[in-house]
Amino acid sequence: MKKVLRWLVLLAGLLLALAALALFASYRAARPVPARAIVPAPVPAADRPAPNPLRNAYFGELHMHSSYSMDAHLFGTSNDPRTAYRFAQGQEIELPAHGLRQRIVEPLDFAAVTDHAEGLGLYAQCTEKRRESFWSADCAGMRLRLLLFYPRLFKALVQSGDEHGHYPVGACGEDGRLCIEAAGSVWNDIRSAANEFYRPGRFTTLIGFEYSPTLVDGGMLHRNVIFRNDKVPDEVFSAADGFAEDLMRWLDVQCKDECRALSIPHNPNFSWGLMFGERNSDASPVSRETLALRARYERLVEIFQIKGSSECARGVGNNDEQCGFENLWPACTAEQQAIDPATGQHATHCVGPNDMVRGVLRRGLLERERLGFNPFQLGIVSGTDNHNGAPGDTSEDRYKGHAGSNDDTPQARLGLDRSLAMKTLGFTGSEMNPGGLTGVWATENTREAIWDALYRRETWGTSGSRIRVRMFAGYDFAPDLHASTDWLEQANAEGIPMGGELPPAAPGEAPRLLIRAMRDPHSAPLQKLQVVKGWSVGGETFEEVYDVACSDGLQPDAATHRCPDNGARVDLRDCSISADRGAAELATTWTDPDFDPSRAAFYYIRVLENPVCRYSQRDALASGLPHPAGFSQTVQERAWTSPVWYYPQTLAQ
Repeated sequence: MKKVLRWLVLLAGLLLALAALALFASYRAARPVPARAIVPAPVPAADRPAPNPLRNAYFGELHMHSSYSMDAHLFGTSNDPRTAYRFAQGQEIELPAHGLRQRIVEPLDFAAVTDHAEGLGLYAQCTEKRRESFWSADCAGMRLRLLLFYPRLFKALVQSGDEHGHYPVGACGEDGRLCIEAAGSVWNDIRSAANEFYRPGRFTTLIGFEYSPTLVDGGMLHRNVIFRNDKVPDEVFSAADGFAEDLMRWLDVQCKDECRALSIPHNPNFSWGLMFGERNSDASPVSRETLALRARYERLVEIFQIKGSSECARGVGNNDEQCGFENLWPACTAEQQAIDPATGQHATHCVGPNDMVRGVLRRGLLERERLGFNPFQLGIVSGTDNHNGAPGDTSEDRYKGHAGSNDDTPQARLGLDRSLAMKTLGFTGSEMNPGGLTGVWATENTREAIWDALYRRETWGTSGSRIRVRMFAGYDFAPDLHASTDWLEQANAEGIPMGGELPPAAPGEAPRLLIRAMRDPHSAPLQKLQVVKGWSVGGETFEEVYDVACSDGLQPDAATHRCPDNGARVDLRDCSISADRGAAELATTWTDPDFDPSRAAFYYIRVLENPVCRYSQRDALASGLPHPAGFSQTVQERAWTSPVWYYPQTLAQ
């Protein structure tokens, strides 16, 4: 009898614990999406600022997640799209898991909530009691925020060869129908939230979603789809519906008339060579038709975010000392770079030329010779991939993590504690960084003007600070145009902005670049401006980096093309920085000294700040924990512009 009573007591205790856990989960859980009509976009106010034909600089976020993304929900995030837009406009919010309060340093000008398309229907099925799957085991696990469901979700979306992802059967049914039908209510609410917070001329919300297929060992082929206005399809396209090429075909069919869309790849550094490889996503040989489709929709690439820099990597076709910045994976060995014809992928957890934006830009020059067009004429943006519902939360000195319970403590961010999600993706928290921002030059702060700037690639990305940078290219610029009071008017009249194409050069001409950059007053002063050039000759590509403007009155060395060290230092004991080094603004008019008019080329600008403490050093100081070995204690925040391209007149047929 005593044994029976003991078992009954244990059972009662277990039931009480489960009930308490369920009560806590229901308290923290995101609420069901109400069924209601889509809120229309606002009518532009009469008092909005007048457009500026010479264009203004606007900073924003094109990549973040709210509680409507099921991975964010599992990580403890209860901040919905409306909370995210409030945060973007400067309001304080509570971050998930640890409950700390956070406020952005300065409001954003624009933002897009890009929740994962794959989980919208699952979210509805698991939060709305009227749904068929509400009481399923999968949905119970979601509501209880059991992190063990993350690898299960991740695995469902893995594509390999001609097999793409599928909807979770337990919650979505054998054919995914339940989640496909349910996704509409969440998508409608995402659209309504964007329309509610849109203030033309003051704050822009862009409607979008993320398409998120995964690969083995945590790899990904993700894209953010960004629409020009509120004329968007009534449904979204997920990795369970098809491959990336199918996404663009779907956009071609679904997005007609007033509907315009961009598909922005991110984390090519995490794609095992496939995102910009020589095969389609299903490993079939890439075709001219597919590349033309990509050229229409994929006019931009995300160069930087929390999962590292995708600009370049040491040991991958360069001798650029700045290519060691926030790299997630090492360079592949020759053996690791071999492509598996069954998957189109190289070895996991390393990078090759097709994983880095600079390598893809170089390859685009050769593709143009072969195809007659460049399928990889990519402009530059940055983002965060924040999963806390906190768009633009990018400051090194305020960083508290980006993914709820995965990195909500110094121990997790320093790599001492490792969550199940981190293990699934193959890294520890110390590889992460606070992420970046996108800048655009646009005539006004409206959906159409911001999107049009993105489309024409008049954009730049930063590693998190708000460096402003502008670049024009032309043949007729005065050598000292940057010093003229009317430099902007002249550059507009005589040249092309970043993102554009130079016409073929006349005999004796060489491109001149007008470059101006201004520091972020909340970050460190500027150290130097660099021109990154790539060119092709004889079926091969090459690159060179030129320092073209130095701070503190210094000049680039004529032989090495490098600025001398300006002496800026960081005191690692308290993270103070040199107060008397660096520049508030740098500008120059630079002529390519090695120009050959017969060779295709591209040029983009990289702006470097003086060094500051990396967030990990601040965490180590505040917590008394050791700094992770193998990671720099300082960083040089930076910005990258979209390139300008030069093509000789003749093309290979």
